[in-house]
Amino acid sequence: MFLRSFSEDFNSHKQRFLEAWLVLTEYHDIPQKMCEDEWTRVALALRDCGESVKFLFKIAQLVEAHVIDIRPLYVLYYEEVTGYLREKLTLLAKWCGTGLDLAANYDSYELARITTSLTKLLKELYIIHEEHGADLGVEGHKVIMASLEERTKDLRGDPGRFSVGSDNYIENYVEITET
Repeated sequence: MFLRSFSEDFNSHKQRFLEAWLVLTEYHDIPQKMCEDEWTRVALALRDCGESVKFLFKIAQLVEAHVIDIRPLYVLYYEEVTGYLREKLTLLAKWCGTGLDLAANYDSYELARITTSLTKLLKELYIIHEEHGADLGVEGHKVIMASLEERTKDLRGDPGRFSVGSDNYIENYVEITET
C-alpha cells in the first residue's frame, strides 16, 4: 500500500522535530543578538522543524490532488499528521522575519501557503475523526484549531510583513555577534 511507505518518514520527521523543539522552546522572546554558534543551532532547529512541516504539506497536496485518499490517511496516520502541528507552525511563524527563517530555508510567503493548506487538511481530518465518534470539544480539537488560526492569522493575513523587504523585517532581524 502506497501510504504505508510513509511510516519511516513520519517517524524520522517526528524525531527531528522533537529535538528541534527542545532548542526552540528555550526562547520565549526572540533575541536581538546571538553568537554565531547559538544562531546556527537555532537555524538548524528551525530547518528540522520546517522540513517536518514541508513533509506534511506534501501529504496535504497529495490529498488535495486526490492522489491520496484522506480516509486511509486518517486510519493510518491521524496522530502523525495532527500531533504537534500547531506547535510546529507556531514556532516557524514566531521566527519569520528574523533572518533565521531564511537560513532555515523557509520564508513568510511559503509558510503562509503551507499553513493554509495544513489547516484545511486538519479540518478534514477532524471531520472524519468526529464521524468515528470523537467529541472534538472534549478532546480539545476545537481549541487547538482556534489557537492555530489565532497564532498564524498575522502571517496568513499579511506574509509580506515578515518578508526580507519589509520594515518589520529590519526591526526583527537577529544579529550575529562575535563570540
